[in-house]
Amino acid sequence: MMSSQAILEILAACVLRTGLFFSCRKFLIRSLYHDLQDLSTTEAPSSHLDVDLELEMLPTAATQSGKPISATLGGKTPLHLVLSRSLFSASFSESCMMLLMLMFQGIDLFRPRARLFNWEVSLFVLLAIILLFIPISLSVVLTMGPSHPDKSRKRSIVTRAAIITTPVALYLFLLSRIPLPESLASTGFTAMTLSRLVFVGIVILGLLSGFGAVSNAWAFFPLFMRHRAITTEGELSTSQQSLARIREDLYSRRAAMERETKSKPQAESTWYSRVVPTFTTSELSQELQGLEALENNMARNVEALQERRDNAKFAGTLKGRVFNWGGQLFAVYCVFRVISSTLNVLIPSRSQGASRNYPDLITHLLAYLLSLVPAITMSLDDVAVISRQISLALVGVIILSSMRMLLRGVTRALRVTSRNLGASLMLLLLAQLMGIYLLSTIVQLRTSFPPPATRPDLEPAEVNLFSTIPEYELFGSLFDVSFLVAAGLSAVVRWTGERVNGLRSGV
Repeated sequence: MMSSQAILEILAACVLRTGLFFSCRKFLIRSLYHDLQDLSTTEAPSSHLDVDLELEMLPTAATQSGKPISATLGGKTPLHLVLSRSLFSASFSESCMMLLMLMFQGIDLFRPRARLFNWEVSLFVLLAIILLFIPISLSVVLTMGPSHPDKSRKRSIVTRAAIITTPVALYLFLLSRIPLPESLASTGFTAMTLSRLVFVGIVILGLLSGFGAVSNAWAFFPLFMRHRAITTEGELSTSQQSLARIREDLYSRRAAMERETKSKPQAESTWYSRVVPTFTTSELSQELQGLEALENNMARNVEALQERRDNAKFAGTLKGRVFNWGGQLFAVYCVFRVISSTLNVLIPSRSQGASRNYPDLITHLLAYLLSLVPAITMSLDDVAVISRQISLALVGVIILSSMRMLLRGVTRALRVTSRNLGASLMLLLLAQLMGIYLLSTIVQLRTSFPPPATRPDLEPAEVNLFSTIPEYELFGSLFDVSFLVAAGLSAVVRWTGERVNGLRSGV
């Protein structure tokens, strides 16, 4: 039974958790959501040909009969906005609480049972958010968003429920089929679920890291920068004019196809004409498909030219020079990271236990140089621990650098035209990745924190919170393999894109 002081500490942690939730919802999301809106407005193909009005920004109609139930909540706030902001804030607050409990364990703040209770609450809530709430919300937003309100309103409740729950059920089924090491097969449901989620998280983080490492090296490494051309205003203007002509032609062809379709009487159509299209319609359709593909390619080229011109202007400033110097140093680290991961896969370490981790050469060198500072006294074991922490921090920077291109690619793949809907989807994905990143990082940090002294009057989980999570050694070189796969594929795609298009795009 908990003491009164432990109960007070739990209540204090609840107040702290609530403060983190509302602080994130009010301050952090305010700036982040606007940035995501700007990112979601990246010019998509044919965006100037369609009338893409924000349904949630239109005035409220006098009658409620024509209002889509799925688009708003309570008649005021869009449903996707409420879901994305609430889940992101909850994921942020619970992630912070787990890190705070680890810090409290290190400085011996709060009673062990109070720390364990808050740790388990945060872990349970974070698992529920990652496994259930965010997948369901993504399915709801994509199925019942403002893009097709009439269609979603006509569906029955059973049909909508099936459409929403089927992807989530498939996601959970595939997650449950991930094989686990024999040492985890006999653990509880929470430990097995966490292990499978950490498995997925390490793969995702490895893929994002590999993609980000190649992107940074491609953008800043001196060997690749040497052959980079500078875009002139004339080249950009010519490309923009060509794109405008293609779009005008595409608009006229679409209008002609619509007129031809409307001019044909429906009553005279036979079964043959419905199954086999006429030659004229087929030719128009083929022309439209060709023009759309050409416009898509030209729009990406114009975007790449604009980005290259803006980068050249920024590089001419003092801030740009400093940024490029830092980018070149970071690109060198990314190259060494690829080499280090390759060596880890080809020459796996035979050492077992807590010492198994793979800090790369540069992070180990940084930690060693830090140990040479006279005011800092560190042993070789401390250097190894700090090098692992520096390595995790630099991997986090690589992942952050790749998030912008990832989110932009997601909105393009889903063909999202609404600024607010696109930002909400990005916010949900960020919440998912943030929770997965935290859990995977905590598992990797287990070897970097010395275990506290054991106490006979307490359970091991109360003394050491890390004992409730799986060991990183159980996942082997999973991160390095996924890192190299993503790096190799990204390098091939970028090299092929430059040879085909002749442009260095950020996609």
